[in-house]
Amino acid sequence: MFNALVNWRNWRLPVKLAAVLIVPVAIAVGSGVLQINSQIDRAETYAALQRLVKVRAALIPVIEGVQAERHIVAEGAGPEILSEQSKRTDDARAVLRDQIGKTSLSEVVTARLSDVQNRIGDLTVLRDRSSNDIPAVIKIYTELTDSLLDVDEVMASEFGDAALLRTAMGLHHVVHVRDQVLYQQAVVLSGLTRGQLTNAEVRALVESNVKLGYIADEFAALATPDQMKVYGKNFSGPDIEAQRTMLATAVLHPTSDAPSTGTNANRPKPPLPIAAADWSRATGAVVASMGSVVTGLQDDLRATADRLRDESSDAAGAASAILFASLILAATIGFVVGRYLLRSLNALRRSALDVAWDKLPEMVATGRGSTEIEAVPVHTTEEFGQVARAFDAVHQQAVKSVIEQASMRANMRNIFVNLSRRSQSLVERQLKLMEELEKYEEDPDQLANLFKLDHLATRMRRNNENLMVLSGGDVARRFHKPIPLTDVLRAAAAEIEQYQRVMVHTAPNAEVVGYVASDLVRLLAELLDNATAFSPPHTQVSISASIEAGGIVQIDVADHGIGIDPEALEGVNRRLEAAGEGVDVQVFREMGLFVVGRLAARHQIVVRLDAKQGSGTRAIVLVPAELAPRRQESWESFRGETIERQRASWFQQTTQAAAPPPPPAPARQTPESARGFLDAFQRGVQRGLPENQESR
Repeated sequence: MFNALVNWRNWRLPVKLAAVLIVPVAIAVGSGVLQINSQIDRAETYAALQRLVKVRAALIPVIEGVQAERHIVAEGAGPEILSEQSKRTDDARAVLRDQIGKTSLSEVVTARLSDVQNRIGDLTVLRDRSSNDIPAVIKIYTELTDSLLDVDEVMASEFGDAALLRTAMGLHHVVHVRDQVLYQQAVVLSGLTRGQLTNAEVRALVESNVKLGYIADEFAALATPDQMKVYGKNFSGPDIEAQRTMLATAVLHPTSDAPSTGTNANRPKPPLPIAAADWSRATGAVVASMGSVVTGLQDDLRATADRLRDESSDAAGAASAILFASLILAATIGFVVGRYLLRSLNALRRSALDVAWDKLPEMVATGRGSTEIEAVPVHTTEEFGQVARAFDAVHQQAVKSVIEQASMRANMRNIFVNLSRRSQSLVERQLKLMEELEKYEEDPDQLANLFKLDHLATRMRRNNENLMVLSGGDVARRFHKPIPLTDVLRAAAAEIEQYQRVMVHTAPNAEVVGYVASDLVRLLAELLDNATAFSPPHTQVSISASIEAGGIVQIDVADHGIGIDPEALEGVNRRLEAAGEGVDVQVFREMGLFVVGRLAARHQIVVRLDAKQGSGTRAIVLVPAELAPRRQESWESFRGETIERQRASWFQQTTQAAAPPPPPAPARQTPESARGFLDAFQRGVQRGLPENQESR
């Protein structure tokens, strides 16, 4: 596995394309996943802020409830009204607790809320003593309200987003401003109940007014132009001016605990020149206006949080869609480009293999073909198209070379055929001359030498005929009449050098058709020549024939040599078959086998070798039934054959006087027997030729 990864040059093209694309795709996927996670985290943050907005929305009613209870106590409305308001405050506290339970708050907010919850728990005792010491009760309510406002400020600081933080802090400042207005309302109402304010109350009013201005400036520094426009619209008008005028009057009016001096020391101090109803109406209008600002800021904060969360969710969805679309696009582009590259490469591969395995071998085998080639079906101008055009140029040159080589081979073949014909003509003339010399020669030794020359010339003629076969030509020595199978076997034995070692067994009563007999003689002669060449000189080579199933004639040529090992035998049989199919083989070493394969394929004759190591080699020749039909036996044919044998046998000596037959297995052949053997063979060959054709 490691070696396959290291050896990347041998990777398949799709793997290489994937390896090239995987790096940018991985980077894109990583960046996209990080972007999606960031947007999801932002969406979760905004969801948490939405829950925090709900907690603040639940906290403000609690602040308003405490402020309302303080107003009721300062106004002295009575325990029934205070009880009803207390119930509303407790309901708001229950809603706040439920909302806190649904929200995960920070440790600071949780600690502040726990402290406030404990202080709110003391409201029951505070409500019971509300009629005893109103200024002290108002002070405690104010401290509780300040604690609730501190919690609101801490919660506002939890909004990390700038857009939300400005609105959240602005909302806190507006709630704080309204609380100061309500505080001033409660203090003045408490003084109106007594008729005059104390010095401490006046100082508290002055401090509250200063704080109100400071908080208003803080709001103005954070608020947006639209928020400032709404704030200025609601915090102006006759009610605001009336409230400010009455507040200034209350602050400037003599206090109840101020020291009396001069003539007015014993006089009672005048009450506040402010009507409680006018004061309540003016401050109520201001508080109502501030309430609308608070409601608008709450809605703005909630809408902004919802919008930011939706934008983050949409951004995460858009990033996911873009990432998925990018992956699909990258995969599509990779698939299209890879498929084009693979199709181009496959077209080049198919064209190259078709040229290498089919077209060029066919042209080499036939020597014919057009110089016009079929272009590779890649018609682009990029690198693959250039490679295709380069291959077309190579194919064109290869075709030209094949045609030129075929022409050269044809010329060489024609030269060999002409040389073979000329040599064969000379050999035939030589054989005729030696035949004439043998007729009139009386010296036995000289006759034997002439017979040796005659046999050498016969072998030369066979070699010339083999050269004609190798050159693709046809020999002129053909038989037109059927030849008995026995005569074919004997004629084949007479064609080789060591004919004395050949034992011809009795053959079936069959005749070989004339146009096949000469090729079969040459085929068997080559097999017999190999058998005698590759077997010990003291052994015999036998040739026999039999008729098998279907009328097929089986001819066996067996020697008693060392045999052939199985691998070499398989190779020889393959070369025999290849020669029959017209495939070029190494004929310079195995010319005889090549000739055998060519002659066998010409007439659909099957030739194969069989051998056992150390037991010799056996050549099996299977001749189709239609090429060697059996002769019909009749009295006329038997009588004609007997008369013919009485006249002259093909392979017996013919003399005018009766002569004793030669010995069955002479150690040395006499000139007379050699003369008779040669005369009989030549007469048999002459009989097989057509009437108007000479022996060549």
